[in-house]
Amino acid sequence: MEETNIATRFLQSWDYVLLLSYFAIVVFIGNYFKKYIRQAKDYFAAGSAVPWWLSAISLWLSSFSATFFVIYSQIAFKYGIVAMSIAWTVVIAMIPATLYFSKRWRRARVITPLGFMEQRFNKVAHQVFVWTGFPLRVIDNALRILATSIFLVPAIGAHWFNLSVSILIVGTIMVLFSVLGGQWAVLVVDFFQFMILGLAVVIFFIMALSAVGGFTGLVSTIQASPDVPKTFFHPIAPPYDLFYWVMFACLTFLTYNASWGLIQKYNCVATERDAQKVAIGMGVMSFLGPLIFFFPAIAARAYLPGLMGASVLQRSDEVYVLMALKILPIGLMGMLVAGMCSATLSTLGNEYNVLSGVLTKDFYGRIIRPDADDRRLVRWGRYNTVIIGAVTTLLALGLQYLKQVFNLIDIMVKILGAFAPAVMISYLAGLVIKKVNARGAVTGVITGTISGVLLIVLNGILLSVYKDEVATNPTLSYWLKQAFNSASIAINILATVLGLWLGSRFSKTPEEERVNSEAFFKRMSVVSEPKIDTGRKVESPFSLVGLSLLIYGTIFLVVIAAMALRGNSERLAVNLTAASLTFLSGALFRWHSKRKKNQAA
Repeated sequence: MEETNIATRFLQSWDYVLLLSYFAIVVFIGNYFKKYIRQAKDYFAAGSAVPWWLSAISLWLSSFSATFFVIYSQIAFKYGIVAMSIAWTVVIAMIPATLYFSKRWRRARVITPLGFMEQRFNKVAHQVFVWTGFPLRVIDNALRILATSIFLVPAIGAHWFNLSVSILIVGTIMVLFSVLGGQWAVLVVDFFQFMILGLAVVIFFIMALSAVGGFTGLVSTIQASPDVPKTFFHPIAPPYDLFYWVMFACLTFLTYNASWGLIQKYNCVATERDAQKVAIGMGVMSFLGPLIFFFPAIAARAYLPGLMGASVLQRSDEVYVLMALKILPIGLMGMLVAGMCSATLSTLGNEYNVLSGVLTKDFYGRIIRPDADDRRLVRWGRYNTVIIGAVTTLLALGLQYLKQVFNLIDIMVKILGAFAPAVMISYLAGLVIKKVNARGAVTGVITGTISGVLLIVLNGILLSVYKDEVATNPTLSYWLKQAFNSASIAINILATVLGLWLGSRFSKTPEEERVNSEAFFKRMSVVSEPKIDTGRKVESPFSLVGLSLLIYGTIFLVVIAAMALRGNSERLAVNLTAASLTFLSGALFRWHSKRKKNQAA
């Protein structure tokens, strides 16, 4: 009976008001910043004038999406706090980013992350990296849209709102604000989303904690349940053993130090010191985030016994939504869904901007129209954003049919583990190691990619041959899934490194490339901060975000009043708290912005 009650509850009309209001504000922010885009650098790198804390928030939000809530909540629900241990590999990855790579990328002083490849090697290597890394990012982004749409469908529950409609709506909204305002719009929207997401998940965390009787009640209930694994509160637990954790940490290191979208955040700030602060801020938020985000899924193991047993394998990926629908009131549920969608919106907004920058600056501006001025580049940047968004959305529509055959988590891990090492190791090697030449970098990409493809094919064959045994034998399932994925990452890393070494060791570096390389590393040895144009007007993020929060808080308060007049006062105090905090945060930001302006005057 309990499970039926949960399954039949969906978002209500007042939730839709808050959800649609949120999307309207996001599009408004994107349109607002259109007037500040004067140069290609403004569109793709925000003019290197972004405060470090804003770039850190954007980096954090850009590093995950709704898949974060789907995948990690599923792991937390089934296996316990090992989900936090896996997520905390980001904190480890931020250590070398803080000490070295953040400064290195900022010192490269390029508008797009791939811009240094031609400076470091040659045009051929540059184009190879553009076209090998591009498909990986598009597929990864399509999976994010698919995961977000999967998350929204059961929450909305309308018969017409199927997976295809959800994909089209999410994809369209994302393109709208990405194409309007460039990187500045992405960054300021991230700040707004950070506030909404933060308020929603903190309140959800508190209510989930209360629902299970506090930490003591949670632990006692979990330990008393015979269905819960004995390793539920172990930081390393099967099937995610130490080998898996180490390999995942290696993959995380590569992703967070060489990913196109994430590197851009270091280029948005003015100084190398600011870039280091971005990495530090990212590390702190990546440590605190899992503690709050994953707790509702852990609490659900004690609070939703109706989902235990046979149904858990079919519905564990929905546990975050199911828990929210059970304990959150109407209104706040809409705010939470908006906040969770914001994770994907942030990630895709950043990715679209960076991919558009790569396509515009690294292909159109170098191959098609080398004489293009800034105005033409900005215009083509917007065209390319629309094209990338459309292709990504269409790909997501196609990938939804693979969902019927493959697990979404397996698809994501296999794609990233198979192809990311080949591109990202070669990428970092070109940035750091002088002895790596263009042929070595290209060879590393080739050997790593071949290795990744062969291992995916082999794994597919083995899973097909032993399909029935995998379904009934946990040990075999572990070896052909988690263990195979871990081993694949290790093999792909070794194959890429071997290709890098062989290609560089046994090929002579052309004179022109040698000169380019020496000039590149000479520039990289000098700290050179850009001159900031103090005469240009850049809108404070506090002002616009404050206004957006004021509007959203006012809408929330109106919704609460309307609900009360209609006799629906479910958990009125909780809704009032959320709405009031949103409104007061907006008022505080507006006051701070006006105070700064008065001081400057």
